[in-house]
Amino acid sequence: MKGLFCALTLLAVTVVAAPVSAAAPPNAPSAAVCTGSGVGPGIAPPTRVPLGIPGFHASWYGQSGYPTLCPGERSNAVVAFYNSGSRGWVNGRMGEVAYLGTWNGDPGQDEPTVLGGNGEMGSPQTGWPRFNRVATQPSDYVGPGQVAWFQFAIQAPDRPGFYRLYIRPLVEGATWMEDAGVYWQVTVLNPDATPPAGRVSSRVPAPIEDTTPPWAPAQLDNVALVQSTETAIALVGGTRGSWTSTWVQTRFPFSQLIPSWSADTPAGSWIEVEVQARTAGARETRWWRMGTWAYGDETIRRTSVNGQSDADGAVETDTFKTRAEKMTAYRARVTLSRSAATAASPTLRRISAVVSDTRSYTPRYPSPRYTDRAMELAVPRYSQEIHAGEFPEYDGGGEAWCSPTSTEMVVEYWNKRPTSDELSWVGPHADPQVDYAARFTFDAAYGGTGNWPFNTAYASRFGLSARVLQLGSLNDAERYILAGVPLVASISHARGALPGFLNNDGTNGHLLVIIGFTASGDVIANDPAATSDATVRRVYGREAFERAWIGGSGGVVYFIATPNTFVP
Repeated sequence: MKGLFCALTLLAVTVVAAPVSAAAPPNAPSAAVCTGSGVGPGIAPPTRVPLGIPGFHASWYGQSGYPTLCPGERSNAVVAFYNSGSRGWVNGRMGEVAYLGTWNGDPGQDEPTVLGGNGEMGSPQTGWPRFNRVATQPSDYVGPGQVAWFQFAIQAPDRPGFYRLYIRPLVEGATWMEDAGVYWQVTVLNPDATPPAGRVSSRVPAPIEDTTPPWAPAQLDNVALVQSTETAIALVGGTRGSWTSTWVQTRFPFSQLIPSWSADTPAGSWIEVEVQARTAGARETRWWRMGTWAYGDETIRRTSVNGQSDADGAVETDTFKTRAEKMTAYRARVTLSRSAATAASPTLRRISAVVSDTRSYTPRYPSPRYTDRAMELAVPRYSQEIHAGEFPEYDGGGEAWCSPTSTEMVVEYWNKRPTSDELSWVGPHADPQVDYAARFTFDAAYGGTGNWPFNTAYASRFGLSARVLQLGSLNDAERYILAGVPLVASISHARGALPGFLNNDGTNGHLLVIIGFTASGDVIANDPAATSDATVRRVYGREAFERAWIGGSGGVVYFIATPNTFVP
């Protein structure tokens, strides 16, 4: 019976406010190519339920079926709860009115969800009483031995996937009633109507946005848009010019911004990257210098800029962080420079920024599995530890080289690497390409090789698409692995908090490569904190790793892939 309850057969039960139709068909598809949505058969009630338990109590009594929807569609849902207690439920009276609330395990107790809400806390506006209250009792009074038919609308998110919405009845202001494990599974089809690849959490995701300012309109000062294999910015003439983007309005007020860029800097040329932020009241901050950069080191010292701080925020090496007041927009400025003796111009090929407000978001661990499949990518394995003491001018290898070692592993996964001529200066060291990556990611002011955008800019030099991203969970990371994209992840953890890590003392900051997941959801990593290349592969427990990653850096990763790599 598509979209309707199975027959309710219990005797001696009064049905209160039974709907005319238990589940309405979904709205028209939002995209013409997506068809095949519908609602599955209803779930029948139990053969018997308890009666007259002292106090407030509820027993699940059946529900409408699980919907399959196109992105953006809506479907009505119904669930029946039998009042198995001795007290009636009274609408509009605090301490006696019955609601359905969001519950564990997804999205979590009182958490907002992408499947419905009242428009607050990131939830869509689907007519729920509140973002975490799915429905209220449908009649003024539901007495002992009566059934209440709670009705609510579900909206399919834009992202395809299998979602679950767990609910639990409660008497507002008094008590949660029995947890019967009630949930809706919502299947959101791909835009072409094919089934999704995996499960996605129904919780409103962390406030993270990957942004790219458009090339135009923009303020152009002695630079111009040029077209080669892609649109880019280059000097028109002279030795200096700049491109300033328009303001980029973000979806939410942000407390952190990390830029990334891709540029060509022939010998004798370099770029400088700056950002400016704006408050909700349209007040503009100063310009923040995010790095002076060139691929090589024969002309300038590649460097971040220390000592930038005021009442609006501060720059911590590669990251702009606000003070108490969050920002709602930003713009970028890139200055292109070359020496008078150099004819070739630097070329800016891409600039982006990931903005977030993860400091006001509380993660839930562990995240649900995206897929139950075991997955592992064949990423080369390199140890940072075997380079201890090499090239002190680039921070001396060993513990200091986790970032370039991880970056190089992923660059070589895509069959790219420095040439033998480029490696000739390294000398008789094992894995000389790791030494090479360390030199060409070294940040003079920071005094190390862990500058996040310097590492992605290094990777982009090999024709790869590379930028710094933030992800909200390992569920998100699994999508990348399933698409064949390894991720360099930034973690930190306390002593003993990540069993299997080489140094049990923990770390204030470390990078490694997520290369896969076991069938049980644990993380398979190429961790350069290893005594040899042969021992780089590690398996870390899902929850412990997620706490170290999301709780450490807020989910920072290096995305490095071939151009136009698609991640669903």
